[in-house]
Amino acid sequence: MKIEVLVQGDPDIKPFTKIYHYEKSHELIFFESTQLIKKHLLNNMRLNINETLGLFVAYVINSLNEHKTISEIQKHIPELLLPHQVMIGVPESLRKLSFTITTNDIDSEQISITAPIRIDQYFFDERKQIAYE
Repeated sequence: MKIEVLVQGDPDIKPFTKIYHYEKSHELIFFESTQLIKKHLLNNMRLNINETLGLFVAYVINSLNEHKTISEIQKHIPELLLPHQVMIGVPESLRKLSFTITTNDIDSEQISITAPIRIDQYFFDERKQIAYE
């Protein structure tokens, strides 16, 4: 299985693509990596962008293996992490994620997530500034 993730952030952040290869023979390595990321969360450590993407990819793979629908995956990804669980700038760098999952050379599925980590508007947001003037 090949998972390509197109990552789009704030307008000043250049989009990039990260590619993950998931094979049954490497399942133990993948599982251990995911467990380490979850351990960081349990120890109140903030995740960096790569760990955050790894957690999202793990969720997508597990969900597909459990035969969840794309709409179910889209619904639950924003519930995985809160802004205080990731490093500063990560939510802004991950405004939109587009997963292309290729299970073999023929079949592929597309999953797009907007705002995978929900953040509150900042104090200096234009709409709030107007309210305070």
